[in-house]
Amino acid sequence: MALTTSYLSSTKNIDSIFNSIIGARAPERFTVKFLEDLGFKSSTDRLIIGILKALGLLEDSGVPTQRYFDFLDQSQSKNIIAQGTQEAYEDLFNLRKDAQVMSNDEVKNKLKTLTQGQKSERVIELMAMTFRALCNYADWSRVDTPLKTVENKSPEILANENIKQNLPIDEIEEQGQRNGKMNLHYNIQIHLP
Repeated sequence: MALTTSYLSSTKNIDSIFNSIIGARAPERFTVKFLEDLGFKSSTDRLIIGILKALGLLEDSGVPTQRYFDFLDQSQSKNIIAQGTQEAYEDLFNLRKDAQVMSNDEVKNKLKTLTQGQKSERVIELMAMTFRALCNYADWSRVDTPLKTVENKSPEILANENIKQNLPIDEIEEQGQRNGKMNLHYNIQIHLP
């Protein structure tokens, strides 16, 4: 299951925190102290560290990843957040590939299903609010479905995965050529009276 359980109890500072991170020198480790040095001293702001880890900007130890350094480039910051959000909430995007446009109520309903009733109503509400805040910050215009690495997979498995990903035929062919694999195309026809 790829669904982060990290959430914020308040999203009012999310844009300010992201902008402060972009404007600051990257730390060796992203800590509560570093966050406080950026001017965010509230205990509710500390929850952003879990979100940064879920988005792939920080390792579990708090060390910035390459994605963090890519995020510092203002020309792609919002796109990086979109990519991280897509990965952190992969299960939501598996249910609906344009999950970023779902309403808050739709997100809450999907999260209830995905968490199998294990989270309280309040936690579901906070998870949905966090997801919506990340989606609102992110730039979705340049996000593509990432091509998965396809080493050591049979052509049949590759073809089935490509069908599930709904990749265009030219992308499937290009992917097959890069991997030196045979391309298989399925054409399923159903004739109804």
